[in-house]
Amino acid sequence: MHYRLMFSFLLLCAVLPSLQGQEQKVVGYLQYGRGYMLDEIQFEKLTHLCIAFANPDEKGRLQTGGVDISPIVKKARAVNVKVLISVAGGALDPDWAAAWKTYMQPWNRQYFVEEIMNYVRSNQLDGVDVDLEWKHVDHHYSPFVLALGRALHAEGKLITAALPGKKRYKHITEAALRIFDFINIMAYDLTGPWNPKLSGPHSPFTFAESCLKYWKKQGVPASKLVLGLPFYGWDFTNRDRIRSVNYSVIVDRNPAFAHLDQVGQLYFNGLITITAKTELALQHAGGVMLWELGRDAFNEYSLLEAVSRVMRGDTATLSEQQPLIAVREEEKEKTVALKTEMQQQATARFIGPMLPPDEVAAGFGNHPLAAERTNPYRLDLEVLPNPFADTITIVNHEKDPIYLVLTNDKGQVLFESDVQPNSTLTWETSSFPHGYYTFSAMVGGRQLSHRLIKRIPADKPLKGVQSKGGVLQNWPQH
Repeated sequence: MHYRLMFSFLLLCAVLPSLQGQEQKVVGYLQYGRGYMLDEIQFEKLTHLCIAFANPDEKGRLQTGGVDISPIVKKARAVNVKVLISVAGGALDPDWAAAWKTYMQPWNRQYFVEEIMNYVRSNQLDGVDVDLEWKHVDHHYSPFVLALGRALHAEGKLITAALPGKKRYKHITEAALRIFDFINIMAYDLTGPWNPKLSGPHSPFTFAESCLKYWKKQGVPASKLVLGLPFYGWDFTNRDRIRSVNYSVIVDRNPAFAHLDQVGQLYFNGLITITAKTELALQHAGGVMLWELGRDAFNEYSLLEAVSRVMRGDTATLSEQQPLIAVREEEKEKTVALKTEMQQQATARFIGPMLPPDEVAAGFGNHPLAAERTNPYRLDLEVLPNPFADTITIVNHEKDPIYLVLTNDKGQVLFESDVQPNSTLTWETSSFPHGYYTFSAMVGGRQLSHRLIKRIPADKPLKGVQSKGGVLQNWPQH
């Protein structure tokens, strides 16, 4: 398969017209809670940064969960990256959805546009990325983006959109489609938790090809199409709880996985496919979009670095670096041997540093609750790690299933599940805001509660940023 991809691109480069003479965009999305990662992300490899996601409050004013985005803006603009605020997102809580519905209506529209423009000006942004999706794209969508686009263009700023791979919402008019400076095509999530019976690749190369063809048939010039690349995968191992897995987590488990697209029932895009798709975009689109920068591996297996090599014309990517084109036979054998192990348990390399449940992490603390202090019985399980960042993994060493619950500081249930005896369960937590969470476990007459902490930079105080709305979603919200 990898040789077929390489051959097809060599052929494409030789016989088909290229867009390389035009500006090739590298658009990276970054969730606003990633401030602690700013020193790791190579912003200089981007042309545009979309900070995700801002939503209107009850007064129509854009909010980012109380997080100050200025450090992100400053870091990106220092290397001449254009910075946009991405609004809405793929998972709107009821309050946000209600606000969007209210403020896109004709009698509120101009006020709302002016509020957005005030936000853009006050944060020294270069534009707005509109990521309203599915049922939220109603008959008010096109008039709204036209009004917003005209206001932005009048001040020399950009308006862009994130749209599905092969779906044009019926309420997007020709005029609305034309006003976007470029369109970020979400060429991923062909399957996922919403379709548990359809396990398989969620972002194959063939899907990227068909997405570009689809939008060109809609009349969008190739130069305005930006091909979306996923920095995460979907794990179908447990069909009852299909979870997203960051690329960084996959590579931490075994660096050999960086050259693959599948490990067991985990499907993602590795270096070879990301390289191939970037070559495709270089020839037949206006660039690539990355969801999401915080999910990358910040080492020699970085997907952003692979994209950058292609964009700067590093031919070694396709010819000299053989591990990126064909995994050596010995690596294949090792991978096969590790597939079963990966499905059975998550080890320290897979989920990061391991801390025993009662150990106090320097600078944070792991606070037992009253029920635990008075409980004479202990549960034989591990909660890893604390402080956490992108995942929480629970290892059950008991002989019986354990019922688990994770709540936020408001007492809202974020996750609840059973973990079977002598097995492991991992929760995706990358979208959670920084703060305190309560983990509870119950089996028979025994129970255990722990205070967990979402990781923050060590040199900054913990701010009480609270989650907005109900249950936080367990998938990439884009």
